[in-house]
Amino acid sequence: MTRITNSMLIALCLLSFSASAHQIKIPNSIDELSVTKVAENVYVLHGVYGLPDKNNKGFMSNSSFIVSDAGVVIVDTGGSLKYGEYLVTKIREVTDKPVVAIINTHMHGDHWLGNAALRKAFPDTKIYAHEKAVNRLKSGEAQQWLDLFAQIIGKTLVGTEAVLPDMALQDGQSVELAGRVYNIHHTGQAHTDNDIMIQSPDDKILFAGDILVYGSVVSGGRPEDFSAKGQLKAIDHALSLPIDIYIPGHGPTGGREIPEATKRFLATLYDSVKRYYDEGLQDFEMRDQVVADLDEFSTWSGMDGIGRMINFVYRQIEADEFN
Repeated sequence: MTRITNSMLIALCLLSFSASAHQIKIPNSIDELSVTKVAENVYVLHGVYGLPDKNNKGFMSNSSFIVSDAGVVIVDTGGSLKYGEYLVTKIREVTDKPVVAIINTHMHGDHWLGNAALRKAFPDTKIYAHEKAVNRLKSGEAQQWLDLFAQIIGKTLVGTEAVLPDMALQDGQSVELAGRVYNIHHTGQAHTDNDIMIQSPDDKILFAGDILVYGSVVSGGRPEDFSAKGQLKAIDHALSLPIDIYIPGHGPTGGREIPEATKRFLATLYDSVKRYYDEGLQDFEMRDQVVADLDEFSTWSGMDGIGRMINFVYRQIEADEFN
C-alpha cells in the first residue's frame, strides 16, 4: 500500500483547488460578501464586479489576508472605512491574532482607503506600498482619491481618512512579515506606474493587484493610468514565476487561467486597435470592429464602457508612432 506523505497531501490540496478555482462565486451584491479560504492560512474577500458606486459602496476589489503564528498580513484593504471595518470582522472570525502589516498593491483608492479602519483597530500595524505610490499619495493625490470616492459612493465614505502607506518597497525586495517571506515584483508602468505583485514563495501564491483582473475590463476603471504594453509585460512576468494560485485585484482567485485570460484580453484589444489604426480608422470609427474581436469577453463587466479603453490604447499606439 502506498504511504501518503505530507508533500503528497499538499499537492493533492493544490490540485483540488486549481480544478475548481475559476468557479469561485463572485458576489452579485455586498449582501453576498464572504471570505474564501484559498490555501492553508490564506483567505480572500472577493469584491463585487463593477466600478465603485452607491450600490456596491466601494466593496469591489479583492482583499486578502494571511494568518501565521506571529500575526496577520493583509494585501489591500478596500475602498472605504466601512469596507475596512467589515474586513476586520471577517479576520476576527478566523483568528484573534493582530494585524501586523498591510501591503497596498497600488495607489487607486479602492485598494487602500480601508487602511483607516485597520490602523484604528491595530495601531501598531505597518503599511507598505511601492515607493512611487507612497510619494504620489503623500504629494496630494490621496486627497484627490478621497474627494473622488466621496462623489461616487456618497455617505458610505463618511469617516474615512487618508491613512497612507509609510513603508516604501522596491522591485526585487524581499520582506519578512509575521514570520513569512514575501518577494516584491514591480515591472514598471503597467496598470499604474506603482503596481507591485507580492509573491509568497512558500505556498506558490501571487497577490497580483490589478495587474491581473478576471471577469471585468482590464484597467477599464482608470485607463489614463495604464500602459497596454507595460501591463502585458507585467503579466508575462507573473506567468514566468513558480506560482500555483493567482489572486487578482478583481474577480475570482484561480490558476494560470487568470493571467492567461487577462493577457488574452489586453493582447486582443491592443492588436485590434493597432490593426484598425494602421487601416486609417479613428478610435470612434473602430469601436464595433474591436468589440467584435473581443467577443470572447462580451460578458465581462464594464464592456459597455470599452470605448474609453479603445481611446487610450489608440493614443498609446499613436504616441509610439512618433517616438
